[in-house]
Amino acid sequence: MSYKKRGPSPEADIAQNRLQGIKQVEPAFDFGNGLTSNAYELLIKAVITDIQTYNGLLTTADGLGTQIDTEEQKLKDFSSRILNAIGSKYGYDSIEYEKAGGIRTSDYKRNSKTTTTSTTK
Repeated sequence: MSYKKRGPSPEADIAQNRLQGIKQVEPAFDFGNGLTSNAYELLIKAVITDIQTYNGLLTTADGLGTQIDTEEQKLKDFSSRILNAIGSKYGYDSIEYEKAGGIRTSDYKRNSKTTTTSTTK
């Protein structure tokens, strides 16, 4: 399952437009309590940078997820080949084959539904 990447932030777009408008009125504003043009610009840039970092990490995570899927498939194939090698060496009805995780041929359940139709005339 991959996460959805984030597009441009509507909040950042609104803030950038607001900043441009405020700079038309007062180029370097400082309204006190940390409400400055520099603080506003830094916060806008931080949001944009965080979105870019987030999207980059998602791309990396998706790539790693694909790599894990590939490695799991290789591991499944290798495990199957190992089990077949044990079966070939010791026999498919051996204790060794069962210890390796296989099901011995003598332990297979046979279909109990035998359809013997006897027609007597």
